[in-house]
Amino acid sequence: MGFRIKAFAATALAVASLWAGDLAPDQQAKFIKILASSAGSAGKVACRDAALAGELAKMGVANDAGAKVAWAGSEAEVKSLKAAGRLVICGRVEWLAAGGSIAIVDEGGKPQIILSMGNIAASGVTLSDAVLKIGKKLN
Repeated sequence: MGFRIKAFAATALAVASLWAGDLAPDQQAKFIKILASSAGSAGKVACRDAALAGELAKMGVANDAGAKVAWAGSEAEVKSLKAAGRLVICGRVEWLAAGGSIAIVDEGGKPQIILSMGNIAASGVTLSDAVLKIGKKLN
């Protein structure tokens, strides 16, 4: 019995660490929809994450591999999408250094938008002034 409890606790901690600081897919989808519209890609986002793509579809956003705005679920995906000239939205601030344009993160229980101005400029996508005002800017 003691082993089962320890195994369960270890699994719970591992899963919790995966989501620490991350927003739930339904919350991420709301921000991604707004950001895609702001970037001139209303209704289209490239997304390989099945759960997030499902949430986006519920909101009327199509999963379009050719969209100028893309969601990256890993650092490797950030790098490949940046190389393709996309505006890359991700869920980790540390991935901005790898080429992410915008990070949607949980800071103190509240969603925050972190903008990498250099990577946004490199993508060639122009964001609305409203997004630029509400996001925290890096570089």
